[in-house]
Amino acid sequence: MIQKNNFLRYGAFLGIYFISGLLNWAFPQDTTDLERYFPDIQITNSNNPSPGYFFIATKKHFIDTVNYVSIVDNYGTPVYFRLVNDIAAGIQVKNGYIYMLEGPEKVYFKIDSFFHKIDTFKTKGYKLDGHDFDMDRNGHYLLLGRQLRTVDMTQYGGPADATIRDEVVQEFDADKNLIFTWKAWEHFQITDANENSPYVDLTSSTVDYLHANSIKFDSDTSFLLSCRHFDEITKIDRRTGDIIWRLGGKHNDFTFVNDTVRFSHPHTVRKMENGDILIFDNGNLHNPQRTSVVEYRLDEVNKTATLVRRMYHNPGIFAMHGGGEQMLPDGDMLVYWGEESPSFTEYHPDGSVAIEMDYSLHSFASRVAKAAWKHKVFVPATDTINFGMWDGYTEAEYLLTLHNNTDSVLKITGYLTRTDNFSVKEDFPIEIPAHGNKDITVAYYPQNAQTGYIKDVLTIQSEYPHLYLAQQVTLIGKKEDTQAPQATIAPDTANVPRSAEVQVTFSEPVRLADGTELDYQNVDTLFVFKKDGPDGESVAYNANVSTDKTHIEITPADSLDPDQTYFILIKEGLEDYAGNPLTPVSGKFSTGSEITAVLSPGNHEVQVYPNPTEGNLVIKTDLNGVWKVQIFSVPGTLMTEKDHVLGHRVEMNVSRLHPGMYFVVITADGKKIKTEKIIVKY
Repeated sequence: MIQKNNFLRYGAFLGIYFISGLLNWAFPQDTTDLERYFPDIQITNSNNPSPGYFFIATKKHFIDTVNYVSIVDNYGTPVYFRLVNDIAAGIQVKNGYIYMLEGPEKVYFKIDSFFHKIDTFKTKGYKLDGHDFDMDRNGHYLLLGRQLRTVDMTQYGGPADATIRDEVVQEFDADKNLIFTWKAWEHFQITDANENSPYVDLTSSTVDYLHANSIKFDSDTSFLLSCRHFDEITKIDRRTGDIIWRLGGKHNDFTFVNDTVRFSHPHTVRKMENGDILIFDNGNLHNPQRTSVVEYRLDEVNKTATLVRRMYHNPGIFAMHGGGEQMLPDGDMLVYWGEESPSFTEYHPDGSVAIEMDYSLHSFASRVAKAAWKHKVFVPATDTINFGMWDGYTEAEYLLTLHNNTDSVLKITGYLTRTDNFSVKEDFPIEIPAHGNKDITVAYYPQNAQTGYIKDVLTIQSEYPHLYLAQQVTLIGKKEDTQAPQATIAPDTANVPRSAEVQVTFSEPVRLADGTELDYQNVDTLFVFKKDGPDGESVAYNANVSTDKTHIEITPADSLDPDQTYFILIKEGLEDYAGNPLTPVSGKFSTGSEITAVLSPGNHEVQVYPNPTEGNLVIKTDLNGVWKVQIFSVPGTLMTEKDHVLGHRVEMNVSRLHPGMYFVVITADGKKIKTEKIIVKY
């Protein structure tokens, strides 16, 4: 499902004075309404993402001329937001510190948990190339630098005084002493570039033949360099500067195993803990153009590169530039898709989506990071309040102490929760003295709760004209509940598309009967999925459970067979959070006939669901190539559309439409393929 972030829904933006001395950054002086700049983040497929916060630093704002730095939770709610001059890019979190490039001075900053800039990093003798930055366990760090050289390119049909954009790599020790400078032109040839690249023209007056865009420590004696316009990853000796090997490109040293696609115009390279390397493959010269994340297992002795996995987004994405990935501590992978939609996806180790966020119509972040990190400007005395069982009539209260760690008075300007079962009793704003404490009263009154277990998050806000800070506290409570949960299975009809997924919806959150939380691993054991009936042939599938534990999506491993009946059974072993067991539920559906002829408009397989819908609309088709979805009102006004859809599935947010009837129109090659009626409800 799609969720809109609820920050703007509750934020007050009171515009009170700036905390003196808290931050030392410059802010745009003509901007006081931060609501104008924070993106309306759309969240799809929230299925138990890893804990922590997403760090976003933008280098392009599509609505205004400013950029921003923001830290948001798994619901898109910010705990930090501020505007920046110029651009912000390259954000990373290492050892409890934030590292990022910001502002016109083009240097990397080291930022502590008070948001103080405590150090800077820049190249020596060369202009900093802000594509990437890396630091090893000893505090040594690598930076990319740029060098413009004048080269006679007449032998290639170019001018005698062409400007060549070249690269250097500099390593510094923990005391910022320059250890060495590696110069690309001493080891590469201009003709190493892929002349088929749309970005390489050896006859031009300016030639960007290399375009290094990622640098990573590989070992104590080597580093990895991503050479985008070479289609190459290069391993380089940190002691001598010699090239150890070249993967991909014209001078490839490896035999690729189980991989005929290889990679094209990569944007990042990462070394995994198991020794494999990850490459964000933009795929500019692939046919068709499609972006993926590729993992290779390298045998550096026998020079083989074995494909371990290639992860595509579904539906397919082509990110022309930008993008990258980050391995998270629990094994999840965060992938950010450049300027494309969605903005980023977090995947579970089995490839299922953990969470997806999109603000691509609003702004572009060259890098997104995730980390379990919290600021220390002000802190609550606990990060979890458990109210236990509600007595059924009184309002339970908890006194929560907030501590101000700054030298100035700090104001708490408001709060938000995601349900109405919890509240704060005080009137805002309230002041916390410098290095002092202030208690706020958190109340629990679940009179309208429909379940026996309530979990929420209290976001405590401190807001200023050009700065927003928040801290979060998990809230837990129980309520008497004797009603067993109910479940429904869809689809439950005939002529279901062969690409269909099974949707299981529960009336309230569920868990395993032994009290274990559902996750992407144990949910795969909960179902019987067979052909014909209970005794039929088993169907391989992968299941994923939503964050709120009220929805499970079952994806068959392969396309369903035509003219086939399928049987689904929810096994015993599920209960709600009050311990009421779920009675086993079963269902059946059947697919339609195989389409063997060339499909003409009107007889394509099209699935539009849920219908009625409150926010998220999924459209699935059997179309190959590029297609388009448009949503029209009854009078024929175009309300929203998704153009240049690649793949068989697209999701659209219709929460902004007024309740009523609309028409979904799918077109391809200029021909109307299908029209479906939908109902948008409150």
